[in-house]
Amino acid sequence: MALDRALTASLPAGGAREDGAANTPFASYTNVVLAAGLVTILATLIVPVPTVLLDLLLACSISLSIAVLIVTLSARETLELSTFPSLLLFTTLFRLSLNVASTRLILLQGDAGKIIHTFGDFVAGGSVVVGLVIFLILVVIQFIVITKGAERISEVSARFTLDAMPGKQMAIDADLNAGAITEAQANERRAKIVKESEFYGAMDGASKFIRGDAKASLFITAINIVGGIAMGYSRGTTILSAVQTYAILSIGDGLVSQIPSVIISISSGFLVTKISSSHSVGQDLSRQFLRAGQPLTTAACIVAALAFVPGMPRLQFLLLAAGTAVLGRMAGRAEKVPSKPATAQPKKPEKEPVENLLDIDRVSVHVGVRLIGMVDPRKSHTIFDRIGTLRRQFAQQMGLVIPLVRLRDDLNLAPNAYEIRLSEVPVAKGSLEPEMFLALAAERPCGPGDPGAVQEKVNGIQTTEPVYGLPALWIPAGKKEEAELNGYTVIDPESVFLTHLSETLKRHADELLTREDVQLLIDRLRKNQPSLVGEVVGTEGEVSLGLLQRVLRNLLKSGLPIRELTAILEALAENAAKTKNAGVLTEMVRKALSRTITEQYRDADGRVTVITFDPTFEHQLTSTLRQENGELLLNASAETALELNRRVADAWKSAVDRGQDKVVLLCDARLRAPLAQMLARTLPMLPVVAYDEIVLGTPVEPLETIGVPAEEMTIDG
Repeated sequence: MALDRALTASLPAGGAREDGAANTPFASYTNVVLAAGLVTILATLIVPVPTVLLDLLLACSISLSIAVLIVTLSARETLELSTFPSLLLFTTLFRLSLNVASTRLILLQGDAGKIIHTFGDFVAGGSVVVGLVIFLILVVIQFIVITKGAERISEVSARFTLDAMPGKQMAIDADLNAGAITEAQANERRAKIVKESEFYGAMDGASKFIRGDAKASLFITAINIVGGIAMGYSRGTTILSAVQTYAILSIGDGLVSQIPSVIISISSGFLVTKISSSHSVGQDLSRQFLRAGQPLTTAACIVAALAFVPGMPRLQFLLLAAGTAVLGRMAGRAEKVPSKPATAQPKKPEKEPVENLLDIDRVSVHVGVRLIGMVDPRKSHTIFDRIGTLRRQFAQQMGLVIPLVRLRDDLNLAPNAYEIRLSEVPVAKGSLEPEMFLALAAERPCGPGDPGAVQEKVNGIQTTEPVYGLPALWIPAGKKEEAELNGYTVIDPESVFLTHLSETLKRHADELLTREDVQLLIDRLRKNQPSLVGEVVGTEGEVSLGLLQRVLRNLLKSGLPIRELTAILEALAENAAKTKNAGVLTEMVRKALSRTITEQYRDADGRVTVITFDPTFEHQLTSTLRQENGELLLNASAETALELNRRVADAWKSAVDRGQDKVVLLCDARLRAPLAQMLARTLPMLPVVAYDEIVLGTPVEPLETIGVPAEEMTIDG
């Protein structure tokens, strides 16, 4: 069984800009055309329109509705027409403005153009009653059937889409963390989910426009009939003649308005009932209805039987039955035709390209077989889900985006073991009990009354906490509450691993920073600080990309974040002309980051707890400094260095045993770099800070003082 999952961070990134209109030949004119259309609508409401222009506008309304219907039928998914709600509003306003213009012409001139007259005379058959009935039927169909159904579907779809959003977002995050999709694809999917919810919500509201349009048509037609009769009577026309003239025109106006409205309503219904597919509605219907011949043959028999019902038109039913039978026979033949078997090809052994063997994972975690369930992306609340959060936190704290973390199973490891690797080289190891909890006793000696003291020991499997090397126990889940009541700190195995991974990445953060990473950081800063970046690392800058990388690596190696890139470049701009030594420049940058350093090592009371040297001993150490390649080094023998390491370690252990978890070694600025370099291998977790790196006014509490050494420790002068 192979487990190979790439986890990518869900860091904020600019989503891909959807600009489909930019690919159309009319992209640069769409805004102008839309604005011109809205101005035309407003003008139609105010300015009298001649009959010729009204005919043109009515023809545009009918043509637009037909075009919308055809485009809707050819759409493969609803979001292909995400602007449909806005289009509904536009077409509704357009029709209402034409109603106003036609009403003005009907009442003033008794003539509203050829289209309205044709609809009133030809469609209604010249009969007021027939025309009125047809008009009312169209209104009822639109108002009660089509619009009501589309509105309900939009309402339910909006609710379901909104309810499903959290699950869809989690699925996207899981695919992103698994490396199945890229950050850009994840952003595209998230945007699609948001657009779906916005679309159905907008359609729910836009359906109200269509219903309002149907109501308005009823009132406008009634007003036209009453007003026309009144206008005809005032001009001396008989009531019957006025009714014949104005009623026909009013009904024609209503039909001209309602038919495009019904077509748009039908388009709306098709769109909201469309299921996402790779085919249009017509293609889906033909594939699904003609995929089997038996149902169509049965339907043909039933239709043929209807032809023999007394009084039924026999010829028509028989023709329909014959046509259905032919379709059923064609579908049956297509169903029986076997697919052509693929030509058997000799199976060739799959070979991975040799070039792929050259790729290595910058960060990877190998787990034993018993830990596979903890990183399974199909399960919830696993390590797999939390590494993305860890990467985001790391970026926020350290200013560095760590590479993707690849999880692999490894049969060569013990079942409960794991290894953290950088560039395929193990840098940390540990073991976990997946179904148990890690119980930690107090990290310092405690009295019986101390709340951190263990009141009663709990039985468990002896182990060592992987981050700080503290003694611990693996206990069953049933003893978790008991252990907590007895003063133990209880941690789940996932948190143990993530803490170990986080601390390991912090200790090796300098190794993760590549020149490409530095270039990305510089490019990001260039958007806000172009002058500073150009002066320091531009083509004529004082600092090369490689030198900047070494300085940033030195900061990360000492545990400092590189988020304040502006302050770092400001310090380099002031000092890079004096020296190109990365170590010296790092010390100068650290002074510029004194506030960050001070804040990083403050305790809960705002104090900095320190270990110091006796002034005499510190002076002796300072006097032994020698300069080599521009850097200061301690001129001490191997025995002296070991003894100094031991004394510093004893002082640090004493401070930690007294309950201080934030302790720094405070020394002269000239000693800081040499001491940090000497202590890096034996005491990597003890920060070394110079006096001038602590902000003035900060309370400093000396906890341990390293005095003048005994005679057996000699300082080489």
